[in-house]
Amino acid sequence: MVRARRRNNTFCNASSVCGGAVSAVKPVALGLVAAAAVAFLFVMLFALVFVLMKAIVASAILPLSLIALMLGCFVGGFLCGSVAKARGLLYGLAIGGIVFLIVWLIGVATGAAPLSLVMAVKLVCLLLAGGCGGWIGSNRAYTRRRSR
Repeated sequence: MVRARRRNNTFCNASSVCGGAVSAVKPVALGLVAAAAVAFLFVMLFALVFVLMKAIVASAILPLSLIALMLGCFVGGFLCGSVAKARGLLYGLAIGGIVFLIVWLIGVATGAAPLSLVMAVKLVCLLLAGGCGGWIGSNRAYTRRRSR
């Protein structure tokens, strides 16, 4: 007697809620840690450049911090999409949104303007960077599976 093989469903297994937030915790947490580490490294690199130049250009601080955050969100979204292997765009958008929320809360705590055009630009840039990273990461994981 031949037993039927069970279908392996990657979206709904016994350890996760079907399509719920439980299966998203590990990739998003890993992506957030990677985003924070990469953003921190780029901020330190830009600070080193300012020290070596022996001059701080005040008008360059805001764009360089945005670039560091965008690179962090991209790498975090990419890692998140690669780990999850599905829903990369959604997870990348989550990474960008959470990073923006952290930056916005720090800005509100330090007394900056809570809503401004600069914050709207940051939101769009971080969402785009995280979403693109997650999309590329999940598609990369898909093409690597298909080629084997």
